[in-house]
Amino acid sequence: MSRSLISSSLNDVPPGDTTDPTDEHLENACNAETSTKAMPLYHNVEAVIKDEENAVVNKRISDRTLNDDVDRTYYRHEEIVEELEQHSKAQKSYGEAEMWRYPDVASQHSRISQSANPNASILGSAQQVIFTKDVTPSIAGFTLPEVGGRITSTLQLAYCISLLDSSLISNEELSKTEHDWSQAMINNPDEQARLHTMATDITRAFVRDELKRPDIVIEATNLAAVLEYDEFRKLLQVFIDGIGKSLLLNFHLLDGLSLLIRNAPQENIDLDDLVKILELLGDRFQDTHQQSAQHIYRLVLTISRVLDSMVDSQVKGIKREQLHEPLSQYLKDLQKTPDPSMVYRAVYAYQALQYIPDDETILQTLLRRTGKVAKGVSGVVSAVKALNVNDFIKELMRVQESLAGASEAISMASDAYQNAKALVGSGQGFLESLQESFSSRKSAWYPALRGLDLLIQGGRLSEFETLIRQAPCRKDPAYQWGVCQRLGELAINMFWDINTRQCAISLLGEMYADDATWGQLASTKQLTLRILHKLSESSEGELASHAKGLLLDLEMNGDSEKRSLYQACMQEDQSSYLLAVTPPSHESSRLLDIVQNKPDVEAPLLQLKRERLKEHGRDVYILPRAKTSANATKTFDLTSNVQEFLDSGKKVFLVLGDSGSGKSTFNRALEINLWHKYSKTGGKKIPLFIHLPAMKDPKRDLIAERLRQANFTENQIIELKLYHRFVLICDGYDESQQTSNLYMTNQLNQPGQWQAQMVIGCRTEYIGSDYKTYFQPTGRNGSGGSELYQEAIVAPFNKKQVQDCIEQYVDSEKLLWRAEDYQRAFEQVPNLMDLVKNPFLLKLALDVLPRLLGVNSDFSIARITRVELYDEFVHQWIQRNHIRLTEIDLCPRDREALKVFLDEGFCQHGVRFMKDLAIAIYEEQGGNPVVHYSDHVDHKTWKKAFFDNCDGKNLLREAIPFIHSNGQYRFIHKSVLEYGISLAAYDPSARVETTQQEPRISRRGSTSSAFSFEDTASIDEPVVAMEQHLLDSPFGRKSFVHEPSVVQFLVERAQQQPDFRELLLAVIERSKTEKTARIAAANAITVLVRSGEQFNGADLKDIKIPGADLSYGIFDSARLDRADLRKTKLQNIWLRNANLNWAEMQGVQFGELPFLKEDDAVYQCAYWHDGKTLAVGLRNGSFSLYDTSSWEKIKEFGRFEGQQRWPLFSEASDQVAFIGPDYILGLLDVKTGNCFQVLKGHTDWANSVVYSPSGGKAASGGRDKTVRVWDIDTGECIHVLRGHDNAINSLAYSPCGYKIASAGFDGTIRLWNVETGECIHVLLGDGTEVYSVAYSPKGGQIASGSKGATIRLWDVETGNCIHDLRGHVRTVYLVAYSPDGSQIISGGQDKTIRLWDVETRDCIHTLPGHSTLVSCIAYSPNGSQIASGSSDATVRLWTTESNYIARVALGHAMGVNSVAYSPNGSHIISGSDDKTIRLWDVETGNCVYNFLDHSERVGCVAYSPKEGQIASGSSDMTVKLWDVETGGCFNTLRGHEKAVCSVVYSPNGDRVASGSDDQTVRLWDVKTGGCLRIMHGHIGDVNCIAYSPKGDRIISGSHDSTVKLWDVETGETIHTLQGHEGHIYGVSYSPNGDQITSGGADKTVRLWDIQTACCIRILRGHVGTVVNVAYSPDGDKVASGSFDKKLRLWNVETGQCLTVIPGFNGSVFGVAWKSTSNGECLVTGSIDKSVRHWEIIREQDEYTVQLHWSSSHDAFTAIDASFKEVRGLSKVNQTLIDQRGAVL
Repeated sequence: MSRSLISSSLNDVPPGDTTDPTDEHLENACNAETSTKAMPLYHNVEAVIKDEENAVVNKRISDRTLNDDVDRTYYRHEEIVEELEQHSKAQKSYGEAEMWRYPDVASQHSRISQSANPNASILGSAQQVIFTKDVTPSIAGFTLPEVGGRITSTLQLAYCISLLDSSLISNEELSKTEHDWSQAMINNPDEQARLHTMATDITRAFVRDELKRPDIVIEATNLAAVLEYDEFRKLLQVFIDGIGKSLLLNFHLLDGLSLLIRNAPQENIDLDDLVKILELLGDRFQDTHQQSAQHIYRLVLTISRVLDSMVDSQVKGIKREQLHEPLSQYLKDLQKTPDPSMVYRAVYAYQALQYIPDDETILQTLLRRTGKVAKGVSGVVSAVKALNVNDFIKELMRVQESLAGASEAISMASDAYQNAKALVGSGQGFLESLQESFSSRKSAWYPALRGLDLLIQGGRLSEFETLIRQAPCRKDPAYQWGVCQRLGELAINMFWDINTRQCAISLLGEMYADDATWGQLASTKQLTLRILHKLSESSEGELASHAKGLLLDLEMNGDSEKRSLYQACMQEDQSSYLLAVTPPSHESSRLLDIVQNKPDVEAPLLQLKRERLKEHGRDVYILPRAKTSANATKTFDLTSNVQEFLDSGKKVFLVLGDSGSGKSTFNRALEINLWHKYSKTGGKKIPLFIHLPAMKDPKRDLIAERLRQANFTENQIIELKLYHRFVLICDGYDESQQTSNLYMTNQLNQPGQWQAQMVIGCRTEYIGSDYKTYFQPTGRNGSGGSELYQEAIVAPFNKKQVQDCIEQYVDSEKLLWRAEDYQRAFEQVPNLMDLVKNPFLLKLALDVLPRLLGVNSDFSIARITRVELYDEFVHQWIQRNHIRLTEIDLCPRDREALKVFLDEGFCQHGVRFMKDLAIAIYEEQGGNPVVHYSDHVDHKTWKKAFFDNCDGKNLLREAIPFIHSNGQYRFIHKSVLEYGISLAAYDPSARVETTQQEPRISRRGSTSSAFSFEDTASIDEPVVAMEQHLLDSPFGRKSFVHEPSVVQFLVERAQQQPDFRELLLAVIERSKTEKTARIAAANAITVLVRSGEQFNGADLKDIKIPGADLSYGIFDSARLDRADLRKTKLQNIWLRNANLNWAEMQGVQFGELPFLKEDDAVYQCAYWHDGKTLAVGLRNGSFSLYDTSSWEKIKEFGRFEGQQRWPLFSEASDQVAFIGPDYILGLLDVKTGNCFQVLKGHTDWANSVVYSPSGGKAASGGRDKTVRVWDIDTGECIHVLRGHDNAINSLAYSPCGYKIASAGFDGTIRLWNVETGECIHVLLGDGTEVYSVAYSPKGGQIASGSKGATIRLWDVETGNCIHDLRGHVRTVYLVAYSPDGSQIISGGQDKTIRLWDVETRDCIHTLPGHSTLVSCIAYSPNGSQIASGSSDATVRLWTTESNYIARVALGHAMGVNSVAYSPNGSHIISGSDDKTIRLWDVETGNCVYNFLDHSERVGCVAYSPKEGQIASGSSDMTVKLWDVETGGCFNTLRGHEKAVCSVVYSPNGDRVASGSDDQTVRLWDVKTGGCLRIMHGHIGDVNCIAYSPKGDRIISGSHDSTVKLWDVETGETIHTLQGHEGHIYGVSYSPNGDQITSGGADKTVRLWDIQTACCIRILRGHVGTVVNVAYSPDGDKVASGSFDKKLRLWNVETGQCLTVIPGFNGSVFGVAWKSTSNGECLVTGSIDKSVRHWEIIREQDEYTVQLHWSSSHDAFTAIDASFKEVRGLSKVNQTLIDQRGAVL
């Protein structure tokens, strides 16, 4: 085996390259049979190598060939050793070969490292390179100040002065920055004088200082290299006197003396100085000799440093008898101490002493030969740069050979671990190994360690590692000890980066583990473990973890002896002076501050930090998540997101969120986190939390005002402004009622101004559509700063966050409930989980639920709302403080006041005080929640009534949820203030008890529909008093419309308290005659509309509600004539058949714009660059211009002579192109109507024309497969870009104008260089035709739309597809970016426009409205509007954002497919695409229950005749049977193989029939769930079925255009009814069973005779597919719903259409009838998500329909509404309501 291994190595050596006798010995090794026999033979090779190596080193042989033989021999020899699995030995020789520069060693080195330790964990592989890169050294890296600039430390000052030497200008070692600065300073004598004077002043300040603190000592010695001779002499004398005259040895001065000598220029130190210093140290050594080991160690350490400095400073001519003998003897005496650390330090100092006497020391010779001698600060840097490590190692090898005693030390390091455990405590083995170093000989390890010091100072860590590994003395115990010390000090020194420090730890681990390289000296291993143990205990988290992990790895390293050594080392007492680190200070000291007149800011900053940390406490805190927009579904960690922002160059981060979402909590947690970082890492950014409502004028001097609050002086504030950076955490932007851009008004980050980043918290509901202008930084010219701005919206808690909060809360409090009790309540109490996803409400709920619900309650029957949580929270808070006040000692005055409160009801007093205080804050301070109160200043203001201490007000303030600090008072949360304000309108605990006379207020007309209020009996005085109280409260004085949180509290009151609801209605009634009731009436109707109140048929004539918000309100057939509706918000209001004649309508806002009706299909639309004009181009070639302020047509252009196709527009350009004869392009000036340029070259029609951003060029592309670039001025074709294989559909210029993107029928997008005509990228999508392409505003992204129904986003740089946006169901013809690049709009063949969020890729909105495909879309230049054109000859106008607050949907989230009445008519069920079934109360319209179990859309529902049961069919292929009482699914009927489309009960309720897309009808047994029969016969989907009244027949309608009549018992087909010309979607049996009706895709309703199976009547009128039909209860009418968004009622006998119900915003899929005592009712379900209940009213032969209630509504409806003689309605709004079918 060994022969094969060795032979393979020999075969790799080129012929003629082998050397003798090495090859002979290798050949002998080859003949060995085993590795055991081969190993001794290789020692012969080692001996030959050693001889050759010595010959080369000692220059006995100068032949380069022999030198090459040495390196090659090492390499070949160790290849064999490695193959014999002697990895550590092989690694050693590879290191030698590397030193001799063998060319292949690098790869082999790496290979051996991996094989030596393949399973390495934190320890890493043996001999693997650890320091892979150099880093900025800890004493360099200073910035160079501007003229007169602040100096931050004396090191920086020394660095600057060292560059003032004019001789450095030609120094190539200077960087360009250093060179330029030096040149500028040399030409500025005043600045030179300033710097030198500063150094002198600092020295003199140090001389005067009496304490001589350590930091001051270091700062003073840093200047040693740049001081003038006289100043240096004064400084040196201070140190000498301080050491010599002090009774106790001053170690700080000792350390400083060492640094002073090390840094000083040679010419500043005299020989007598050094003699005097050494004599002084010798004397102090004698004085200290009898003191503690700590004192002795520190003194020896200082002596070592002084001696190092003397060696470095080239001291010459020192007499042995004056210095050496006494000091040598002192040091030799220390060899007897049992402490290894002390012995090492002594032997190190002894060796340094040996290097002093010569005229030129060996170390200086080494440095002279391999680099340059260090001198001062700049000298150290130069020496490090000049040091050649390879040459240095070779010189060390020569020194090693020339010095005696090396071999003994090396052999000592090779000893095994024999008796290692016994030696650990005494360190005897190590002491013996150092005896040789106490001889008079010099050792090579000393200069090697000094070389390491030099490399550390320069940050050349990779070479530092090389020297450690390759130094010839590397097995010397003293060298190893010194290396360990330096690695330990490198690891513990915080001025190095964390990676460097971890590398030092890893190298320590290798020195312990790799015995082959480092030997088995127990003391070295012991030292390594002690250092690692110290690092694991005293370092910060990440570093300590690294050290601990390494110790765990080392525990099992080696054999049993070594493991025993490990155990013994870890059990010993650790030395307290193991590592000595004096890191250079970069921070400014007190001396520098005094010289520069710098005020102390650190002390007040630390005080501020302590105060903020103390104030924060230990509240429950859950890390919040956030999203990029309100409609985004993806969330992310907000903390990490903000940290990334802080680490970036961005300036403003806006944190948005609803009330109680946790914005303030997050902001406070962020502040605390940043304070901890500031303290821990010495970070320069100061966190400053600013509660904006507490600031007098946040618009100006924001930071200074906050610092003044924290007691900073003006000088300190100026210092912070000029030289520090901040993170401003501005909370409560909305609460402070701000409308200013605080970043801009405070001039942040401008020259001479505060340097800061801002994190701003604001409520989402406070901002408008253009909110970014209030936060985004902008340039001086008003240019946008979106790249400096970031935002996020705090997301509601998810279930895990709720659970985490519960667990933290339960752990921190003594509670009645356990965590599982809370979890059960949140899961079982209806809607409670949704409520507590708001963090503040969650905290309220955790506090109040145990008392509110009790223990062991049935949570499923509980109902809890937001306002109930606040009621209980406030009550419990006051109650707890009531108990606390009764248990503490009070002064007599307070005791008397408390007695009065207790007698009259303490809680009632507390609530009343809270309510009055909230009202006062709201009215007196404009909603600013923070009250500043000073008794001296405010004793005559409104504040005195609440904040003086008379009449027990202090007790009430303590009792309510109100806090104060430093003269500032506020409620604990803004929402508590808003809750208090809501109590002003209605306080349940204080409502006036009225008599039981009923009714107090009655409705005129139908009790179910008409609201008008008149006296039917005398109204009690208490009722009048309640109304008057409401009018006199803030509810009657200020509009609450813009206070959504207050309104929401009142909405919940109105929903829960009938008397409050009636009170609001009464106030509305009073507004008809009382002007003083207008504000209250506007607030009242706003609250009622938000609460779901519907005013169908209400008499609201003459009401005065200016400024009200009626958005999403339902006013079907209501009387609003002569009403004052000025400035009301009417977004998505339902006004069908309403009367608004003579109403005041100035300033009303419908929230949408009218569409523009054209004469032909719209193919082009574009906004002009100023946004004031919209151009619309038609298929017939004409185009028009519209004024965007009035939407009036201002100019119209007909088809031009010779024009071939429709005009072509380019976004934001005022030019129009048209195609003339021979495919020429004409450019039209729309101002003159003249063609100013003709572009010739295309050989087929052009499809797209775009203009360059500069306007000087145009590009066109079309059917001839080319893109042509034109010079507009000359008409010259600059480039013809070829590459597409088919017609080009769309072009886009990049924002910079250097690139063009083209999209074509060939399925590709091509990016072109405009200047060269080169194709840069070809982007391949899904292979389908690409119709549109658009560049993002910043140019880094492209969007494209294709036939594959996708929008693709592309990276311009790489050409890669970033993401696909899916949602369209047919071809996407158009894409466009918003001007700020945050959104994309798309339109296409599916008739919809979709709005996308670019960052989240979520579809924000789907905008329906067009009746045919969308052919063009455009953004307005400011991004606030979208225009879309269609083949339906309309241009629709959309607003991208709305400032309205939509009513929360009360019903289905998606389209409704089916509806049915309960047998007794009291309830309705509905099935929806949202996979749910809902149960509705017929009278109130309230949703009673929501059934959840289907996994796909619910297409059909049916009520059982047995009342308590319902059935549903779904696309999940199941029929489910439900128990109405429990809401549970008690049976799932499976068998259908496709979606279930229809389901119906038999008349007796025992059976269910279902029809499916699988073309079958199935009959099921309700009791067993078994399938009784499958009816086959249809050859298309079965869409609808119905049971005959007798239950013996079933009819079904199908895609196969037939209606089949089935025998239930046999399953046979009785009749097949044919006549429809398309799919059949609806069938129904007449109540008497002799007729059926059907409706289908042919838009007809057909009536059939059962007996004859003949069609007896065809009802025509619908213009869309009929999808549902139903007979009225008496059978004389049929209702039909259609795709045309209308419901029609038909007379069965005559076929006449009795009435049409329009107003639906989608197809009417569901319809059902019910008889009432007053007539008949209808329920409808529509794709517009609504369930609507209608009353059928017959007056003689006329039928009308009035809406009873609607579950939801999301579109403006004004069909048949009357707006005659209205006043103030703008022309735009008149056009809008006219288009909606209103009568003007």
